[in-house]
Amino acid sequence: MEPQTLTFLLRGRHISMPDRVKRSDWPHSALPFADVVKHLVVILERDRHFPFEWEPPVKGKPVNETGTIERRDANTYVYRAARAQPSDTSTPIEVTEKVFTNAAEAARCYLRWDLHLPGDLDGWKVIE
Repeated sequence: MEPQTLTFLLRGRHISMPDRVKRSDWPHSALPFADVVKHLVVILERDRHFPFEWEPPVKGKPVNETGTIERRDANTYVYRAARAQPSDTSTPIEVTEKVFTNAAEAARCYLRWDLHLPGDLDGWKVIE
């Protein structure tokens, strides 16, 4: 798989079947999870935010439940995610923040919690 295609999918985007055929991305073989982690590590070590910059949730507005990773320096990667809580709780929004000392740990967290990998990545099988 081309790196640009994998990055596109890791950002949570979708490629239609006709577009896959046009791009010669069909049929496709399984992707090793370790290779997906390595690919994301390269991005995290280069870019400050992935898949986009974190914006704290605002009470009364829709909650973006996609996690993000911020690279603060070479040894600090912060994963953040928010989720809406049932309306009968005192805190309507729950925010999670985890700090990692390397890009690989942050990448694995994002891939497992946000994209549920290993598993299905927009039709591509990601295997352990």
